[in-house]
Amino acid sequence: MDELKKPRKKDRVVKVQVIERRGEGADEELVKLCKYMRIMSDRDTDATVTQVLKTMMIAGRDKPVGGSELAKMSGLNRITVIHHLKRLEIAGVVKKEETKYIMQPKNAGEMLLEFKSDMDKMFAEMDDLAREIDKEFDGMLEEGAEREVLAPIKKERRKRE
Repeated sequence: MDELKKPRKKDRVVKVQVIERRGEGADEELVKLCKYMRIMSDRDTDATVTQVLKTMMIAGRDKPVGGSELAKMSGLNRITVIHHLKRLEIAGVVKKEETKYIMQPKNAGEMLLEFKSDMDKMFAEMDDLAREIDKEFDGMLEEGAEREVLAPIKKERRKRE
C-alpha cells in the first residue's frame, strides 16, 4: 500500500486565494497606503492596483512572477495586471527581471521606509531650489529691478492685444 507522504518543507505549496475586489473585507489599509504614496489613482475605483500589490507581496516576495501568473492568482485581467505592474515599477515597489517582476521592498514597512527616504531627498532638493529662487527674487527687488523684470512682460501682453 502506498502511504501518504508528508510534504517536505521545501516542497511546501503556497496557496493564493483570489483577492476580492474593493468593498467590505478589502484591505482598506493597503488602499490608503497606496493613495498616500500616489501609487493608486482616483480612477482605480476597484482598487485593482492594491490587488496586484497584495498578490506580489505574497507571490513575488522572494521570486520573480510573471503577469499571467499574477492574473490567475489575483483574478484580474492580464492587461490590467501588467498596467499596474508598470505603475508599481515606476514607484519603485517592484523590479522587472526580464519578463517577470519581483518585490523591491519585501514588505509594507520596507516600502514605506523607502518612500520616506525618497521623499526626504526630494524635500531637501526642493528646499535648496526654494532658497535659490528666493535669492534671485530678493536681488530683483532692488530699486529699479522691478521695472526691468515687468517691462518685457508688459511688452509681450501688448503684442498679443
